[in-house]
Amino acid sequence: MNDQELERKLHTALEHAAPDDVEAVLARLGPQNGKIIPISAPKRRKRILPWIAAACLALAIGGGVAGVRYQQANAVASVVSLDVNPCVRLEVNREEKVLSATPVNDDANQILDGMDLTGTDLEVAVNAIIGSLLKHGYVDELANSVLISVEDDDLTRGAALEEKLTGEISQVLESASINGAILSQSFATDDALQQKAEEYGISQGKAALIQTLVDSSSHLTFESLVGLSINELNLLANSEAAADLTGQSGEQESIRSTGTASQSGYVGVDAATQTALTHAGVQQSQLDYLEADYDYEDGRMVYEVEFGVSGVEYEYDIDAATGAILKAEQEGQTIQTPAPGQTQQPQGGSSGTISSQEARDIALSNAGVALSDTRELEVELEADDGCYKVEFKSGQYEYEYEISVADGRILSAERDD
Repeated sequence: MNDQELERKLHTALEHAAPDDVEAVLARLGPQNGKIIPISAPKRRKRILPWIAAACLALAIGGGVAGVRYQQANAVASVVSLDVNPCVRLEVNREEKVLSATPVNDDANQILDGMDLTGTDLEVAVNAIIGSLLKHGYVDELANSVLISVEDDDLTRGAALEEKLTGEISQVLESASINGAILSQSFATDDALQQKAEEYGISQGKAALIQTLVDSSSHLTFESLVGLSINELNLLANSEAAADLTGQSGEQESIRSTGTASQSGYVGVDAATQTALTHAGVQQSQLDYLEADYDYEDGRMVYEVEFGVSGVEYEYDIDAATGAILKAEQEGQTIQTPAPGQTQQPQGGSSGTISSQEARDIALSNAGVALSDTRELEVELEADDGCYKVEFKSGQYEYEYEISVADGRILSAERDD
């Protein structure tokens, strides 16, 4: 079959599928003379759906933006704590608006009494809190330290807020004629630190400060420092006891300090130094070196005084509040210290007692050993037993003596191989 035959067959099939029956259709309709059949154009439907869709979209976008803004306005961006001993915790948003103000301890209830700081600018809230601390006597020349802590996972933002608040509080204290001392720090959220703060009932800011002091010291413990005031912690933070945290080198210090913490409640480093020198029978002009600074020992603030004379080293602990001698050592040997109420005397003994050197000499004489032949010589005062404990090594032997403080009698003597 060629193309022409194929075309003819298709044409025939099409005619049979749709026959031309116009005449038969008209015959069935009958005569329609003079009758007009109106034919109206179809009405055009209004296209309102796109406008509705656009409006819904606009509402959805607007609602989404409003929702985001609401969420941002009520989301906590930073947590600021202000510690003196009353402590107030402020939650703020990205716009530095206060979302909540919470007292961390009982004293802080008095500071916030009558205040509704929610929705206020952080700057206004801080001014109000510092003003209340001044009004109630928590900040004065005897205790002039304030701790500012900013908890923020955005460390750059936290550091900027810390710096801003430090300047603001400094101005408030200055306007109140207070020579303030401000410690400040910023850090990210730390669950372990928060747990410790809750355990001891303190702010996370104070917990962070204490932990930093402990980490930088060989003898300070978290438990021992919890009860200290911010002013006392400030003194330690700027002392050798904590490796002078506020003077660390590096890109960023862990704790920043402005001003000097009040020392009005203590005898003073000069008085403590003179007490140690007088007890040792040493003049300032004889010193090879002298170091004196704050420390915390056995539950109290002390001055640790160290000095050398002609190669001999001395170390004293002086009670910072009373000026009493708590510890006196010369080259590792305990030096006799006066009992409470007794007058201090230069080393060498006083009426009715012997000195540590005399106890040492009694033990060496009994053992028949020269001082130059001893090793690891130690002399300690056992105040409760009223004796000196003298221990030393010489040759292959170890010696241990107990010498009466009152009269120098040998209470016990041992020699071991």
